[in-house]
Amino acid sequence: MLDKLPPEICGIIFDFACRDGRTGLALSHVSRYIRNTSELARYTSIALVSYAQIIAFAQFVEHTRIKLKTRHLFINGQASEKELERMLCEANAGLRKAQLEYRRLTKVLPRGGGKWGDARDGIARERANASKLLGREGARAVESILRTVGPTLEVLDISLNEYAAEMLLNPISLPCLVDLTTRCGFPLRPGDDVPALEPTHSLRYLHIVDSPRSWVCVDGFFRDGISYFAPSLTHLRLSELYEDEVGIKELGCALGHSDNLDHDPPSQIPLLSTTLELVVLKPAGHPHKSGPDGPCCDEVRDYDNLVRLARWLRDKDTRVLLLKADSAPLAEDSYFQEWLDKVDGAVCKWDRVLMHDLDLYE
Repeated sequence: MLDKLPPEICGIIFDFACRDGRTGLALSHVSRYIRNTSELARYTSIALVSYAQIIAFAQFVEHTRIKLKTRHLFINGQASEKELERMLCEANAGLRKAQLEYRRLTKVLPRGGGKWGDARDGIARERANASKLLGREGARAVESILRTVGPTLEVLDISLNEYAAEMLLNPISLPCLVDLTTRCGFPLRPGDDVPALEPTHSLRYLHIVDSPRSWVCVDGFFRDGISYFAPSLTHLRLSELYEDEVGIKELGCALGHSDNLDHDPPSQIPLLSTTLELVVLKPAGHPHKSGPDGPCCDEVRDYDNLVRLARWLRDKDTRVLLLKADSAPLAEDSYFQEWLDKVDGAVCKWDRVLMHDLDLYE
């Protein structure tokens, strides 16, 4: 039936059908007419949910004749255990050889000789090379994708393994980006460099998800990033906060409350934009003691300090909302569902939270 409809009508239908980031692939196999008329709509919303898909799509965008006009992009490059095991095996081949050579020398040469030092240096060198190998291919693929779809991209959710995230070093321009969710440290770069994402005045909504798998802590965003790459930000959300209170202290300084905080030196933390309207904070679940393998006292104390300071900041600044921690771990697809909601037009629901979600404790 669709084959008999005008291409203009088909285009409208396909624009709705392809918003989940996956239906476009199925449409390309229906018929030649459907494949041709759905060509542009198929790439309006793209969901890449594995390392293999990221690599394959990067190869596609580098060779396609289609002028992509992607508006919504979901990238989840957290490798599966099987993928990570394969990557580690390949990347650590040189390290294993260097370690074997070091062991051989310990058996035949007296301790402390020059060759011992060379062998130790070789191990350090190969360990650094292994980290680069683990991240290089993924980082190159992501940069290629972002460069291609960058001119039209509006909504981006990105999560990469720590090796790839740490190697996103080249400047990236996303001039139409409105909403960014980052679960891997992007767009920060190692060292004191400015962020990889160039100043983006269209960026209004920023969601930073804290994670032990990220190479950078949340506080790094206040010292090195947000005020640079999001100069016109209106909504900021920090989720799954699990570290100590340093991130909250630096947020307080960035909001202009450094005089009330015992945090030195606050002068190194740039103030967030005056356009900021709302800040939403959500801690990770409490690290309750659960037997001999439960969290240590330091972890519980750090978490309690984080929540205490977050409540202080909520009371100090009317722009800050503090949400209760989830009582159970989030579903694996929760962020993908959030991205789908944004694709359907729900750009930001943060200012419509229910009263029972709020942490109202003093």
